[in-house]
Amino acid sequence: MKTVLSLFILVIFAFNLGGCASGTTLVTGVKRDAISFEQVRFYQVPPANYEVIAAVRASSEIGFTDQQNLDMAVEELKIQAARVGANGIILEKTGKESTGSYGNFFSNGFGGGFFVGGENYSQVITGTAIYVK
Repeated sequence: MKTVLSLFILVIFAFNLGGCASGTTLVTGVKRDAISFEQVRFYQVPPANYEVIAAVRASSEIGFTDQQNLDMAVEELKIQAARVGANGIILEKTGKESTGSYGNFFSNGFGGGFFVGGENYSQVITGTAIYVK
């Protein structure tokens, strides 16, 4: 049993190091050449002179904490925007979304065991990818 638990912890740790997040992009304007995601800035209020390029969304649920999940989702959102040449993102929504429930019964082989279950949540962030002139 200790071996299974140790292996489970190792797998979770390995996934966490990889920084797993997913994202989507819906191009609604003119796509530009890709840039480095480090060049993408966030805006709560739209800047004075910009063009809308795309709607972007990212989520993460693999981190150990909500903050780690949010950090991974933010990075993925910037990656999605940079791929379409956006140098800015107007933030629209951040928060948790349910991704469903889970459950597993672990048997000890002698008619007993235990159940582990709960609900999965992911940190989600959405915005409008823009090109600031």
